[in-house]
Amino acid sequence: MAVDDLSESLRTSDKFHHIDLGFINQRLCLGALDARVREALVPRFRPEQNNLDRMVNGHLLVTALLDCCEAVGAPTLLEAIRLGGPRRLFRSTERLAPCPEIYEVERVSHNVQLDVDVGKPVRIAYHTSHLVSDTGKMELARGAKEGGASSIVGVLNYRKDYYEIEPLVIGAPWLDHPRNGDDNYLMFAGYDFGEILPEDIEQFARMSDVEVTRDDEWMGAMRTLSEDRVKSLIVGLLAETPKEDWGGEQDDHYSGNVTVGGARRTASFMFKGPGNGFREMTLEMCGKRADQIHRMVGTQADLSIVQHCHQIGPTVRQTLRSLVVYPGGSRRKYCVIDGLATFRILKAYSLV
Repeated sequence: MAVDDLSESLRTSDKFHHIDLGFINQRLCLGALDARVREALVPRFRPEQNNLDRMVNGHLLVTALLDCCEAVGAPTLLEAIRLGGPRRLFRSTERLAPCPEIYEVERVSHNVQLDVDVGKPVRIAYHTSHLVSDTGKMELARGAKEGGASSIVGVLNYRKDYYEIEPLVIGAPWLDHPRNGDDNYLMFAGYDFGEILPEDIEQFARMSDVEVTRDDEWMGAMRTLSEDRVKSLIVGLLAETPKEDWGGEQDDHYSGNVTVGGARRTASFMFKGPGNGFREMTLEMCGKRADQIHRMVGTQADLSIVQHCHQIGPTVRQTLRSLVVYPGGSRRKYCVIDGLATFRILKAYSLV
């Protein structure tokens, strides 16, 4: 499934990002809760007489844990690494290396596959006795080699030669939760939810009427448009004025007037033109260790939008997603506007 397979109403809606449990360390989860939350939660647990009771209790516990993460503003994994410190609670959705030995040993360790170079390996280590589903075990055994990702709430420990994650919860991104209504389609949308398409932004919606059948049509135009020119045209569609660039800026433009799903949203933009060569955007074009993406996401805007004159590579998309979409969140989303989409927007409004 891809983001195009989701309906516009689902893409643009706010849904609680839950976790489909594959691993849970109940002791660590309870210990991470505020004492008052823990005292109110424990009486709601069922006596665990079967797998259903254990599943219900697990989802209650994880929902409370994610609410606490949201309340304290727990960062994503990449943000936690940047913040530093001996130990830090985080929540994130990441790609893990395969761990086939999960079926054979009591304690395992495998790497997190990051696209950003953080200086040393990042490993996740845990006891297999806390695995709570066969599906979760299978997903961890085969890792991200088939395109999957795992949502994690954990504690990041800073070792001399590597970073080590002590997980509280691991599982698939999951939207099938009472807070999200009873749409059966939600159970299939977890991996792709969080991205919106450029045409979902009301100010760019006319692009849906523009078809481009030849790559030389959009490439010919985008090769000659400077970053400043594209920025001026896109910002003009928002009825706003571009700001002057300066060294300490967090983004290239910040707007409070972007309309998505009929509601006004804040949006932070990063623009990239052909100045460094007319080619696909890679992380190397986003500053050291993708710091430009970090700064843009750090504005806490509802939407984080990356625009480029050419194609936008998968590592940029993956890094943007890992910083914007996280367990316990509901409102923040991201959007990529590549050269073809930019051309369609500008052509739709007679700007090229």
